[in-house]
Amino acid sequence: MLQKVYRIYCRIEEFIVGVCLVTIIGLTFLNAVLRFFGRPIITADDISLLLFAWAALLGADVGLRYSRLVGMNILVSKFPPKLQKFFQILVHIIIIAAMLLFMRSGFVLANKNWKRAFNSLPISYGYVTLSFPVCCCLMIFTSILKILKVIIHFKDDGYNIKEDNPDRVGEEFTGAGPLDLDLETSTAEKAAKAEKS
Repeated sequence: MLQKVYRIYCRIEEFIVGVCLVTIIGLTFLNAVLRFFGRPIITADDISLLLFAWAALLGADVGLRYSRLVGMNILVSKFPPKLQKFFQILVHIIIIAAMLLFMRSGFVLANKNWKRAFNSLPISYGYVTLSFPVCCCLMIFTSILKILKVIIHFKDDGYNIKEDNPDRVGEEFTGAGPLDLDLETSTAEKAAKAEKS
């Protein structure tokens, strides 16, 4: 049940990012065409700013889930699998610590900007700055899940959290896949069983 809810949550987040990006592109293009005819959309810049803040930060959470954020593993990839897993846990702990600091500062910033209004929209500018702490909270959740997955598969040398990505076919290769609690069966054994069936 929780896995299904988490999968729906992942799809909703990705959908929101996609809608925001398509809206920004469409609105910018439409505004450029209308400006040529002397009829620009006055609120286009403010709407794009609001949507861009949320799209960028929600997109960072999606990137973190699929292990697509910038990273260097030239040195770490030479280490034994268990030591690699230790560093993966350590990196996500550092991410959580950083996100907690950012989240605290972000809520203070959002509170300060709450009385500030957009130039052309009748809503608070705080909705832009609120995207930062909210998305930091979501990235903390994603990092905790990543740590749990690494801990659960710590003894399985064939498992690598970086393979949780959307480029491989099948739900088992995506960050939205099930949180496998079966500690007895290794990833290699599960793959062999899947090939037989």
